[in-house]
Amino acid sequence: MKRRCFLAGSTMTATAALVVGKPGKRKPNVLFIITDDQSVDHFGYLKGSKLMPNVNQLGEEGVCFTRAYATSSVCTPSRYTCLTGRYASRSQCRRFTSGQPVEGQTWVQWNADVAAHEWTVAKLLKKNGYTTGLVGKLHGLDELGQLPKSIGSKSDPDDPEVDAALRQQQKDTAELLKEYGFDYAAAMNHGNMGSRSKFPKKLCEHTPEWKLDAALKFVEQNKDKPFYLYYATTLTHGPDPIQSLNADPIYTEGGKLDKVLDVQPSRQEVIKRGEAIGAKKNDFGAMWLDDSIGVLLEKIKSLGLKEDTLVVFFNDHGCDGGKGSVYENGIRTPVIISWPGTIKPQQSDKIVANIDFAPTIFSACSVVKPKDYLVDGIDLMPLLTGKAKTTRDSLLCEMGHTRSVVSKDWKYLAFRVPPSRVRTPEQVKVEIKEYYAGKTGGKAGMVEKIAVANPGYRVTHIHRFPGGDGTELGNAVKSRGETYFDPDQLYDINKDPDELENLAANPEYKAVLEKMQAEMKKHLANLPGSFGELKTK
Repeated sequence: MKRRCFLAGSTMTATAALVVGKPGKRKPNVLFIITDDQSVDHFGYLKGSKLMPNVNQLGEEGVCFTRAYATSSVCTPSRYTCLTGRYASRSQCRRFTSGQPVEGQTWVQWNADVAAHEWTVAKLLKKNGYTTGLVGKLHGLDELGQLPKSIGSKSDPDDPEVDAALRQQQKDTAELLKEYGFDYAAAMNHGNMGSRSKFPKKLCEHTPEWKLDAALKFVEQNKDKPFYLYYATTLTHGPDPIQSLNADPIYTEGGKLDKVLDVQPSRQEVIKRGEAIGAKKNDFGAMWLDDSIGVLLEKIKSLGLKEDTLVVFFNDHGCDGGKGSVYENGIRTPVIISWPGTIKPQQSDKIVANIDFAPTIFSACSVVKPKDYLVDGIDLMPLLTGKAKTTRDSLLCEMGHTRSVVSKDWKYLAFRVPPSRVRTPEQVKVEIKEYYAGKTGGKAGMVEKIAVANPGYRVTHIHRFPGGDGTELGNAVKSRGETYFDPDQLYDINKDPDELENLAANPEYKAVLEKMQAEMKKHLANLPGSFGELKTK
């Protein structure tokens, strides 16, 4: 397979080669919007949905990608890549480097955070005169810590001492984020809202108004100079958005608000609109999220900055039955890039990924990347401005004990378990019993039921927990059954987009299989760690 543009780990030098925009214009602002666990059903350009009119409008004004990917399919590693431009397997945080298999095979899951000494997009832009800001979810930066240890599930957010501790934590975190390149940080959440058994219940709900208010303040404060804003929502991840819509909006992770923030359409209005169209649970979250995005985009327009602002919209990974896997419905995800007056609106089927955002931003901002800042992606500006017709011929994705390589027509998935992670059926049963001792509920029951019925389920693709992580079991394993455990998997993704017919063992496709394996080896050669026989060191 002849590759027009191969890059899977080498340092890019082309990021500063293209100067875009009109002569004499200020450097563009960058608004990076990253949403959480959205279904493709929410997007007009993919499914014709009208749930998110503001995002649909953004798509009409920019480039909508139908073949965009997250190189890792859960939130933490995906965000690491967005913040750095590197594959998550390059993470240098302690949590990542200390938890790898002894054989040296890289293991990517929720462990890939940005370490303070690593280069980030914010850090480089700041060095080049940009004011940088972060609002929202901190996954990918979790070395910064969690809520104050003094706060537990029985803490009362109305207690002045609890309130003071929350406010102080926000200040401390904002100060620490300066090491990562962020001048401004506000309205931060230290994790997912729905899985917080040790948190006060009032702090377990979505608070998009609080985040929007912080983002609006940042834009207003920096309207006269180039800025970069990383805007990370918690919607539409759990908890149930309807539950949050009915919660009291004055309780936030940064303390109790003095009043309800009147910055976007009311929660009651969202409920009314959703009920009028018979919306599903998660649809309410999409509509609520779209309201926030619409107000933020309108703010930029009202300040006369629309043609001076590059907007990148990215949903952190696929969430339609493949989350936590390198199947298409785990790694394939919506991406929209807009820059009115510079980027021509279009729909593109070229293969792009979140590793490409950093070099594209550097190119758009005419920022020269230092030699010691390694990125894995390619500059998309030539494609976005019509100066190039293609990007790459193939892309590597990584998750747990799996890797995949995708091309225009084919997908090869390899599942290689390091010897130290191999488990016998008996070990699986013992570990499940020990791990879930005293635990009740659906997850424990589901894992035990699957492992007992299928003792071959020794190790799953991610394998954080005995018998498999709930993210895997409720998604990829559930939809694929035994095929999920095949060590080599080959799919014709045009004829079989759901990847249900594994062609790897079919002699008719031997040549295709070998070609895709060779392509994977090229990518792996430039990344850290071994991977079975496909990369031995």
